[in-house]
Amino acid sequence: MTVAYSQHAYAQQAAEAEPKLQRVEITGSSIKRTQLEAAASVQIMSRDDIERTGEHTVLGLLRSASSTSTSISSATSSSGSFATGSSGVSMRGLGKVSTLILVNGRRIAQYGLADGAQENFTNLDAIATEAIERIEILKDGASAIYGSDAVAGVINIILRKDYEGGKVTVNYDTADGFQDNRNRSASAIYGYGDIDKQGFNTYLTFEGYKSDGFTLGELRNKVPAWHRQTPGRSTWDAKSTYSPTGNYFFNSAKIVAAPGCPADQIDPADKLCKWDALPYSGLATNAKRYAAVSNTHFKIGSNIDANFEITNAGATNDYIVAPLSVNNGGTTTASNIWYDAIDGKMVGPYFYPKLPVGNNGNINSQPIELRARLMDTGNGFNFNRTESDQTRAMLALNGSVGDFDWKSAAGYMTSSATKSTRAVSKDGYTNAILNNTYKFGQKNDTALLESMFPVRTTKGKSKISFFDATVSGPVAQLPAGPLSLAVGTDLRRESYEMTSSDNVLRGDVVGVFGLQVKDTISHYAVFTEATIPVVKKLELSAALRADKNSGSEAHVSPKVGLKFNATEALLLRATASGGFRAPNIVEAGNGLGRSSVATNVNDLRRCPIATTLNNLVQNSPTATTSDKAIANTFLNNDCKAPLPSFVKSNPDLKPETSRSYTLGMVFEPVKNWTLALDYYNIERKDEIGTRTTGDILKGEATLPAGQLLRVDNTAADNEFLALVKKYAPGNTTNFQGIGKLGLVYNPYVNSGKTKASGFDFDMSGKVKIPNVGDLRLKLDGSYALSYKAFLVADNAYGMNSAGNYDIGARLHTKLRASMKVGQFDHGATLNYTGGYSLNSDDTPDYCTANKVAPENMAACSRVRSTTTVDYNLAYTGIKNVKLSLFINNLLNQDSPINYRDGYAVAGNALPLFRTFGASASYTF
Repeated sequence: MTVAYSQHAYAQQAAEAEPKLQRVEITGSSIKRTQLEAAASVQIMSRDDIERTGEHTVLGLLRSASSTSTSISSATSSSGSFATGSSGVSMRGLGKVSTLILVNGRRIAQYGLADGAQENFTNLDAIATEAIERIEILKDGASAIYGSDAVAGVINIILRKDYEGGKVTVNYDTADGFQDNRNRSASAIYGYGDIDKQGFNTYLTFEGYKSDGFTLGELRNKVPAWHRQTPGRSTWDAKSTYSPTGNYFFNSAKIVAAPGCPADQIDPADKLCKWDALPYSGLATNAKRYAAVSNTHFKIGSNIDANFEITNAGATNDYIVAPLSVNNGGTTTASNIWYDAIDGKMVGPYFYPKLPVGNNGNINSQPIELRARLMDTGNGFNFNRTESDQTRAMLALNGSVGDFDWKSAAGYMTSSATKSTRAVSKDGYTNAILNNTYKFGQKNDTALLESMFPVRTTKGKSKISFFDATVSGPVAQLPAGPLSLAVGTDLRRESYEMTSSDNVLRGDVVGVFGLQVKDTISHYAVFTEATIPVVKKLELSAALRADKNSGSEAHVSPKVGLKFNATEALLLRATASGGFRAPNIVEAGNGLGRSSVATNVNDLRRCPIATTLNNLVQNSPTATTSDKAIANTFLNNDCKAPLPSFVKSNPDLKPETSRSYTLGMVFEPVKNWTLALDYYNIERKDEIGTRTTGDILKGEATLPAGQLLRVDNTAADNEFLALVKKYAPGNTTNFQGIGKLGLVYNPYVNSGKTKASGFDFDMSGKVKIPNVGDLRLKLDGSYALSYKAFLVADNAYGMNSAGNYDIGARLHTKLRASMKVGQFDHGATLNYTGGYSLNSDDTPDYCTANKVAPENMAACSRVRSTTTVDYNLAYTGIKNVKLSLFINNLLNQDSPINYRDGYAVAGNALPLFRTFGASASYTF
């Protein structure tokens, strides 16, 4: 259970414990104040709240807040994504690059691998959970205070400042009935020194975390029947024809098992030789990581408070992959196109070679396509691994001179990551097949395998040095109170590089898209902030910040806020601010640019045709499972297709800018009960990016010549049509000469716009139960009114994605209850996520477009709401020991039916399980 306090509720509890509130600095302001004085909503999660969650990662902690979401998790992200081995969060659905993550009020170096080869973001896995004192979530834009990226909000993770004594903690989590989904962690912290008596305190904390990966094969018995009814998944568990022995593919109507196939691998329906690939289809990674924090808090004289902090983290994420296949799992008739970044040209079309007559794997009198699994590339030869590390060293000084407070910090930080895997060498693979040097069914020499499937890497590294200073205090006494002012500066020098290995940049490996970018940027900023008591119950806050990056014009970000104590029980508040995100080095720096591939692309011209043809096979009562699987593959090649693209950095990019407004209230109807409601409205423009693939394809007829290339696909189309005629001899539907999507040139531009609005709300209070204790209740929620992205091809905003597929549910709530009874601390959380439709801008009527069967249309049309219950219990009846139990999804709620994503959602989530967790800690 988490108890993520709202700002006002946290301040209220602080007031109960200590009547005289100290003035402190909170996220969203540079001026010290009591926590009751904020004009914007700040949600606070204390150390006690963190320990109640049972979460052992920062991503897990932030997921427990209704205002955050994630699109990337190191546990479940695809092995093919750019930023593997990392986790990030966002607010308001505006993406992780528009949510600023701070640690102790300062940035940390962005993850070494830019997500999508564009987005520089903070990797949450590099932050030690045991070292966290509290987390503050500012639900408002704050570029006027913090500069770039603080568009949707700010998350400030505040580490412990002092710690005396020691504590050792161990944790274990597993899923009910699915022990393959498990993780464990251990942490230790030890601190020495009394800052008041000895003038210093120093502590060191270290934690290790390990999670086990699992595969679709291990999950198969959990997959519900409805999953098979979803588009393109009717044969999700069909065995692969790329088996160790293999099959000869003459054409779609004639596929013959290669000789020597074991009897138990022969499919009795079609006599083909098949292999179960699901045990190699990884859904979660094998992850090992550590994080360490060393902090020394000391006094310099009587007025200077100093902290010297060193943080370090490292991780290894291994993805579960299968042995490689002939043709890399493709065909000899499908073309492959990619990009040579060094020479600046397209490579291909390339076709995998057929086995020549006389090849050791070909017994036929003609060149043949063999579909087989190369088992000597298993047992660790084929791999996919990401290794990362991150470090920050920072000295922070705080002090006071008279009525003025000052603070300053200087530091240096680095972050690096390397992703390694294997790819097919265009020349090495072709030569091994045509020269008959690869021996099928045998253990081949490692050197030969290396020449066919060399290692390729993507390496990234960021380095930042920084200095900041702020002075704040009262400058005038007004009738209603002191006018306080803060002024400061923020200086950073940032370098970043991300590059593919040479074999990728030269275009030597088949279908792999590379990038190379390397540059250095200097950031300069000055800022000021004031709090002005207009009248006794009305306070105005104002902030202004000017940011200048080397090579670009200065950008000014303003913010104003109002706080009005209408009555003793009612506080009204409002803010208006301008925000921005500066182009990062990947988007605007030097380099060769990047090539990439968009996945799950719906070819608006070919997909309807492919869908019609596929249905003729799927609906045939005589169609074999193997032929249905082949038809699904053809369908997915046009309806969930990959599309290569090439993007080059653009030094002329402007910053993304935003305007945001909030309007809210805090109401205390009775003692110990508070209610907060805040409306937000954000409009972001000049968004940096490539146009969405769906947007480009909508406007294909109006694109400049050469921006979108289609390639001849006649050979593969004829195979599809031959397969269809096998079951529908009278079929006349064909592809009308429309080529397959080949390559799109899609440069970075300032073109996008997004607007989002909604409500945040929370309620907190307590009920005294005689002879038992205080029952504390917290409600935390968000409701998305609207979310619309601008479609360039339509020159208009698209559909309201709130409540539709791209954003998901409108309503997210968490109702939390906790009660201490003697030596037991009980907690429960009621989690609610609303339902949503599967429609989106690129597929406005998903179920109809994908020709879902009439009897399944109701299930397809909407993903139902989800309600789960979590329970936690802590026991402290043994001296120096704390034992905790956590049960999430107590009632074992099933995952909702989702016809678009299916059951096992790769990327950032997994099916719902009931999970059990246990934790034990010893303090000394």
